Amino acid sequence: MGAIDIRGLKKDYKDVQALRGLDLSVEAGQVYGFCGPNGAGKSTTLKILVGLVFATGGEASLKGIDAINNGVEARKHIGYLPESYGMPNSDTPRKFLTYMGILSGMSKDVVSKRIEEIAKEINLTDNLDRKIKTLSKGNKQRIGIAQALIHDPDILLFDEPTTGLDPLGRNEVLDAMKAFANRGKTVLFSTHILSDVEKICDTVGIIHNGLLIEQGSPEELRKKHGAKDLDEVFLKVAKHG
Repeated sequence: MGAIDIRGLKKDYKDVQALRGLDLSVEAGQVYGFCGPNGAGKSTTLKILVGLVFATGGEASLKGIDAINNGVEARKHIGYLPESYGMPNSDTPRKFLTYMGILSGMSKDVVSKRIEEIAKEINLTDNLDRKIKTLSKGNKQRIGIAQALIHDPDILLFDEPTTGLDPLGRNEVLDAMKAFANRGKTVLFSTHILSDVEKICDTVGIIHNGLLIEQGSPEELRKKHGAKDLDEVFLKVAKHG
């Protein structure tokens, strides 16, 4: 059993089938790139795992805990970075992260120490006490990652974490995700930027029209499809998906 296991997951939005029986497994300590075009079902899958959307059918578990029927317990083990979110612009990152840590059940002393550790790891230290509204998109993304990490979860779910970042910011986020996995954490991130996936992922899953249509390591997929990169792989498999 993987750190994340999904079987036959379905989600209907009125007349639209966002997920049509998705099967997906992510092993502990992996960086898993969940790839596909906009509207493929990536965000819907993550939202079901974190309890923001209810599944129409199927099963999902996090560390062996039923995420559909025992979501409160399962979500204790995850940190989530949504594709878009609002932060209190008049607060500082330190104040915001302190609030998020306390909301997770941590004491102020533990949160304070944890904020310093995370800020150092993701290059946020110099901006901890500036107003959030004055910070760049890259630094706001770092704050989002920090709030996902604040309670030291075993599983990290990131939705389009590098979209809109400049090359330096993208590389910093990718390096951070790889470092998390090197410490034994499981990272599942959705993206349509396949060059990011090639840099850090152990396993790649390509979703199209609500179904997983291909999976393997970047090298395996390139060899299987005779492709020079994952963009070419995706174009080949999506055509027949």
